[in-house]
Amino acid sequence: MNQDSQIRTGTIKNIKKQAQSLHKLIDQRVETLISEVNSAYDNRKRQREKNKDILELHHISLYSACDFAQELIVNATDSDVMVHAKSLIERLEEMEKTPVPSPDTPTQILYSQGKISTAGLIAMLGQVTVQSQRSLPGEGTNPTPHPHVFLEKAECVHSFSSKLKDDRKIAIHGLAIDMEQMFVVDNENNRTKMFTHAGEFKHNIEISSPFHVAVSQTGQPYITSVNDKYVKVFSTRGQPLATVGQDQLKEPWGITLNKQGHVMICDRGKKCILSFHADSGQLLNTIPLSMCECPEYITVNNVNDNIVISDWGSSCVHVLSPFGNQLYQYGTYCSGVGQMLISQGVCTDRYGHIFIADRDNNRIVALSPQGQFIRYIATHRDGMERPVALAINPADQLMVAERKGNVKTFQYLQ
Repeated sequence: MNQDSQIRTGTIKNIKKQAQSLHKLIDQRVETLISEVNSAYDNRKRQREKNKDILELHHISLYSACDFAQELIVNATDSDVMVHAKSLIERLEEMEKTPVPSPDTPTQILYSQGKISTAGLIAMLGQVTVQSQRSLPGEGTNPTPHPHVFLEKAECVHSFSSKLKDDRKIAIHGLAIDMEQMFVVDNENNRTKMFTHAGEFKHNIEISSPFHVAVSQTGQPYITSVNDKYVKVFSTRGQPLATVGQDQLKEPWGITLNKQGHVMICDRGKKCILSFHADSGQLLNTIPLSMCECPEYITVNNVNDNIVISDWGSSCVHVLSPFGNQLYQYGTYCSGVGQMLISQGVCTDRYGHIFIADRDNNRIVALSPQGQFIRYIATHRDGMERPVALAINPADQLMVAERKGNVKTFQYLQ
């Protein structure tokens, strides 16, 4: 048996072993739940029998007192009545004070079904990760993937201004790009501007107080509106199609779409991430962000599905597991290495590198997938001015949108 066959057999064996462990846990849990139901009904039965005995005893005592009182009234003399009246009254008063069980009511035992989800199953059963090795020259016909080696100094290969002629002021907040075009969110002018990859203006999408944008695989932009408190979906030509999260959001800021196409919104007001089904708009999941002071931007790492959140209030970035568990934090408030002054836009590339817009330090931070500092892609010395939003274009280049409208493209890999 060759090495590949051994790995295959061993992997399948481990999957089945994990599944058997899950089945065992499920069976044990089923037995526990059924035992709890039976125990509750058995306790109720014993209590009912006890109450029955108490009621019968009370009934006998009451009838005995009534019979004795009737006998006194019918057959006793006045002196006999006087002798026994006091003790009879005391006996009746004592019986009146004796607690009587309330009428029997049917026992109601409620079973609350747990939430069954694919994500939860993946967390327990695990997942398969394929780690391909680069082939040697002459082996196979597939092209060798581009090595993810950082350039000693990233190069700005393209730049353009997203400011239009009728813009008196400008305040860029969001950036997204797909295979066809680029979306730049201008909060100051209440519009999202659509450009070609070369920076040629196409048209505007008008929306009240937009903050950020994400684009689906079919090219539809999803734009958060802070004032309207929902996400608006548009066609590839900028025509309104639908809304997401209406009456469920408080301050929708950052937005992204995960591998499943679910819409993930960072709600700064509620301090949580809300995930919606893109087509139906149904709320799928809520992840609290109690570790954040003021969460804004969000992205999902395509390599490991970890969630990256920028915390404007604490000048840091939090990285969470796909299920919302905090894995690590990068950044504290200041200007040294490992520090930031207002962390804003975040994005990841296909190798899992994390990029952060360190706005008031005028630089772009690059981290490893595990959160270790790698280098600065660009700084103030390179002409960087208050970067706010980031994206990776189809050519694996880093796109940076600056607050005042410049959009720059950096080649950062060899």
